[in-house]
Amino acid sequence: MYEEAVVMGILQGVMEWLPIGTSGHAMLALMDLLGVSPEYVYTYSLMIHLGALMALAYKFRYELGKIFFKLITFRWGEEESFIFYSTLFTGIVGLPVYKALGERAASLNIDAVNGVIGVLLIITGIVLHRAHENPIRRVKREKGLKEGDEVGIVESVSAGIAQGVAILPGISRSGITIGALLLLGVNQEKAVRLSFLIALPAIFGNLFLEAPRTAMPVNVSIVAVLTSFVVSLATLEVMLRLAKKLNFSKFCILFGSIALVGVLI
Repeated sequence: MYEEAVVMGILQGVMEWLPIGTSGHAMLALMDLLGVSPEYVYTYSLMIHLGALMALAYKFRYELGKIFFKLITFRWGEEESFIFYSTLFTGIVGLPVYKALGERAASLNIDAVNGVIGVLLIITGIVLHRAHENPIRRVKREKGLKEGDEVGIVESVSAGIAQGVAILPGISRSGITIGALLLLGVNQEKAVRLSFLIALPAIFGNLFLEAPRTAMPVNVSIVAVLTSFVVSLATLEVMLRLAKKLNFSKFCILFGSIALVGVLI
């Protein structure tokens, strides 16, 4: 049982933050490969999501403290507004999808959706590489609109809708939200950071909606949560470093390629 907790914690810690779909498919495979009983798969999922949530809160603990203080004092800046409106539209889109589709969502060809997203990101990266600049910013400049990396209501709503759609099984939350922000012209480092920040209320909401009905031994739960926490923390660090070092076009191509590899696997 400890081995199962470690393996599933590692998978969740990596897959949660990469654009390769959720860990649902991997969990189903583990039921056969490791002999994980179906009644425990659900509880495992909740435990390791808790680890990812803890890693996210720890990684951005200082930023989250400042954001929370500004939110409760209504001194909202760019990030506070982005988180609020993104979370609002995540709920508006995600809750009806969650309630309406239920188990029927599993029958959708989500791999094809991830594949299309991957291809579009690769094409975007190639176009940007050849054009040597962001087309969204060029359009803004030609129309006399504001430039820069500031995110507004359009970016907030788009990221929220994307995150709401990601409630469908198999769609990568990080992949679709980062991709939406990139395609709207947001700097890749900022897009990754914002995507991770809005993941906090999304994961918390998921844990709230799907409160565990079964109990696992405390020691096994601790192993699953700690494994997910450690691996998530490492993956977050790698992703943030990649966002700083790679240029916009390479970042799109990398994300698109990872998404396609995930679909093929």
